[in-house]
Amino acid sequence: MDHQVLEEIAKILNADARNYTVFLQFFEVSLPKPAGKETIIKTALGADATLGGIQEVEKASVWPNLKLALLYAGDNGAGPAAATIQSERLLVLMGVLENEVRYLVDAANTTESFWLQGGHPAYPVFWDFAYLILGKAGASILIGSSSD
Repeated sequence: MDHQVLEEIAKILNADARNYTVFLQFFEVSLPKPAGKETIIKTALGADATLGGIQEVEKASVWPNLKLALLYAGDNGAGPAAATIQSERLLVLMGVLENEVRYLVDAANTTESFWLQGGHPAYPVFWDFAYLILGKAGASILIGSSSD
């Protein structure tokens, strides 16, 4: 996953936003030996990350959920600038991200959605997502949220 794509999407969504900040991160964790899911999450997100719940999801549901969150329009008091959501640059980057997410998820053994009871790296208010993507040699975490 290209970290620069995530950074640029967050930068675009944060530009001219009202009471709205987007956080997007991707972490890779190598697994030299079997590890529990909470251990993987703590390795990526830090010792304060406390798993609240986790469930397997259908691979086909991951991109639509991410897209819905990232294209959140907000309201009069908070959200991205209206022109931002329709900008050509954002739409191009969303296409790149869609390809990367679909490739990552399709190659995974298991994809799970999780939520954190504590230790979230950003404070989710309007939306959030967190996916643990398990493969043969390692695990990946794709996490995002928006706050005010």
